[in-house]
Amino acid sequence: MSLLNTAEQFFKALNAHDLDKVVSMISPSANIRTPIGSLVGGEAYRQWMEMHFRALPDFTHEIRGLSAESGDSVAFELHAFGTHTGPLELATGVVPATGRSLDVSAVDIWRFRDGLIVDYHLYFNLLDFLGQLGLAPNP
Repeated sequence: MSLLNTAEQFFKALNAHDLDKVVSMISPSANIRTPIGSLVGGEAYRQWMEMHFRALPDFTHEIRGLSAESGDSVAFELHAFGTHTGPLELATGVVPATGRSLDVSAVDIWRFRDGLIVDYHLYFNLLDFLGQLGLAPNP
């Protein structure tokens, strides 16, 4: 299976809220970096996604646009979208539901070892994310 196919399976499980499957694809020592913060391992990723699912119960990810594979790495564009109907926990505090919809473009770059994700770098425009929730001016 190609690494992009693995990513598609990952997001199929994530969209189904099958976090056991998602965590099984991430190394316990994986380095996960996002604009919101850094995490280590699949269980930390589970907790991070559970927070997102509480805030955005319909949170969905779609791989769209460009993708590339090289050796043990894959990079791809995606969109994450959902409706903010629950509390969102940020480093600055809890943001109550705004009822607003999100559609955020992002890029993921993953590196694999022994079939598991060991580096997971997520890039998106945090100001755009917050702006869509009405928490910052839209860029």
